[in-house]
Amino acid sequence: MLRFQPVVTIADVINAVLLVSALIGIFLTYKQIKFNHKTEKAAFFKDLYSTIFTDPDIRKAFYLIEYEKFIYEESFHASENEQAFDRMFGFNDLVCDLYFQGVLTQREMAYFHYGFTRIYQNNEVRRYLDFLREFFAKTGIDAKPFPSYIGYCERVLKLNRST
Repeated sequence: MLRFQPVVTIADVINAVLLVSALIGIFLTYKQIKFNHKTEKAAFFKDLYSTIFTDPDIRKAFYLIEYEKFIYEESFHASENEQAFDRMFGFNDLVCDLYFQGVLTQREMAYFHYGFTRIYQNNEVRRYLDFLREFFAKTGIDAKPFPSYIGYCERVLKLNRST
């Protein structure tokens, strides 16, 4: 009958140590990459969120809505306010698109929730957005204005009504 005699050589021990070292190195690299990703994402989110408070156009447009001083009328077009509003809506649309792509989580979107829905629920804002929809359609633009932002707000408000 054949018998196997376990023989461990110095080369086997060295190979085992190298294998364990490589596995530890891979694990530590993975942990470092994961940590760096979290740190970079936190910095990205901070910059994104800070934009709401540091961009003068976005602040101006938001406060006009917040304090109910925004009135949508013909003189609004080609005004500084229109530019500020379009900048705000563009930013809001970008944030909502990042959310729909999975870049931002629902928890992160909670920081934007009040401002976004407060803006969208304003009747004068709705009149302006209706104008933009009609304008896009009249001019043959095959797109809707600020689709991610509008989609997000409609979804959130629909959920709120059903609960």
